[in-house]
Amino acid sequence: MEACRDYAYMVNRLYPERGAIKLVGDRYRLTRDQRTVLYRGISSREKSELRKSRLVQEIKGLTLAVDGYNVLFSLLNYRLGRFTFIANDNFLRDAGSLHGRLRDEKTFHDCLSQLMDFLVSRQPARVDMFLDSPVSHSERHAQMIREMLASCRLQGECQVLHSADFALKHYRYDVLATSDTVIIERAERPVADIPRMILEKHYNANLIRISDLLRLPGTDQAEDAVNEG
Repeated sequence: MEACRDYAYMVNRLYPERGAIKLVGDRYRLTRDQRTVLYRGISSREKSELRKSRLVQEIKGLTLAVDGYNVLFSLLNYRLGRFTFIANDNFLRDAGSLHGRLRDEKTFHDCLSQLMDFLVSRQPARVDMFLDSPVSHSERHAQMIREMLASCRLQGECQVLHSADFALKHYRYDVLATSDTVIIERAERPVADIPRMILEKHYNANLIRISDLLRLPGTDQAEDAVNEG
């Protein structure tokens, strides 16, 4: 908890994030995964409030753009037992680092089926998914997604791009599904945290909230020192 508070103190005072991670991580002798949790889980007050303001739950009747691997890998990492938590911007994140390498195809397919079931239940008007081509088997995954969209009678398409980020930042949709901080901030669109909704509904997931670790007892000075979630 002390490491979380120290890191939050630094990012709220505009220290470079990478430098702050190294300083705090070295001080507390944090593991690689623990440093990842700090980096993905804690943002400055200004940034976290901006992202929170874009969160929405409703997608019924709306056009939805899905950051495919971002959403699916969040589900996959949870299924694989990697530490999953709610960041102080209220988005689901994890300490997993697949880096484009996907070995557990069966679990991946299960996650894709869960995503499709969720979309059918929420009834968006259209679903367009975008996959990053550097990820292994992306073309095969795209074809699988197209077939599942058709079998579920969901209007939509799946495209494989060198970087899905560009489409998500620049194409016009009603709602985005991603936890990528850069996309959330630059796309200036409402964002649905679909992995969190799936985990809380289907797994009764009781996830650690980083904002709870940042709360210090008592004083106004302590409140200023951390980014309340």
